[in-house]
Amino acid sequence: MKIAIFQANTKDNKIDENLLRYRSILSKLDWDTDLLVLPEMFAGGFTMDTEYAETMDASKGLEFMKELAEQRHMAVSGGLFIKEGDHYYNRHFFVTENSVQYYDKAHLFCLSKEPKVITPGDKHLILEYKGWKIKLITCYDIRFPLWARNKYQSGEFDYDILLCVASWTDLRISQWDVLLEARSIENQAYVVGVNRCGIDNQGNNYQGHSVVRDFKGKLLVVADEDGEQVCYANLDKDRLNDFRIKFPVAKDWDKF
Repeated sequence: MKIAIFQANTKDNKIDENLLRYRSILSKLDWDTDLLVLPEMFAGGFTMDTEYAETMDASKGLEFMKELAEQRHMAVSGGLFIKEGDHYYNRHFFVTENSVQYYDKAHLFCLSKEPKVITPGDKHLILEYKGWKIKLITCYDIRFPLWARNKYQSGEFDYDILLCVASWTDLRISQWDVLLEARSIENQAYVVGVNRCGIDNQGNNYQGHSVVRDFKGKLLVVADEDGEQVCYANLDKDRLNDFRIKFPVAKDWDKF
């Protein structure tokens, strides 16, 4: 599977401006891309300004994802700020030509306004795409290994790819690197972590470090620290399966 990760320099609360620029950048995307991954809240930034939350039936960000999926015959994953009734969600979408699935962020970042605004999700999402099982999580979730854990039952793994979209600042960027590596090793799975870059309206600096790691924790690709860019990685299902057979630690994983 060929994955493209887009490390975007999202401008807070400027949805139209962001999407216009993204369209220009992604018009050059390789045509053989199977999956494009965008950051957390990629349309309008990690803002808790509810004026800029979008509804499911009128989301410009979601329409953008659908448009790309249909035009490119690929899947598109990324996060949006969504309003449903009186509730707001940090929602990670996975969009194909024929379907829209989503996961609501469960762990809300305690050092931000997020817990005061966002309703946390309480359900996991593992989906299948082109023969791969993919689990969705968002940013702060990566700190919680039990939430991100893979399982091995009756000879089957719950997932092959852990997909994490984020708005992770430079203050703890070294921890982001370590956490992604740890999740890949302990779960014997590919890990894709896509962060934003640039500076938000509060002066927070996002340094990128978007990566794809293999099932051994090895870096397959890493984006620049502070640049808006698209990077590619090829994921190999046969290599993953061979490694799981040759190093069968999954059978010893805790069952709790």
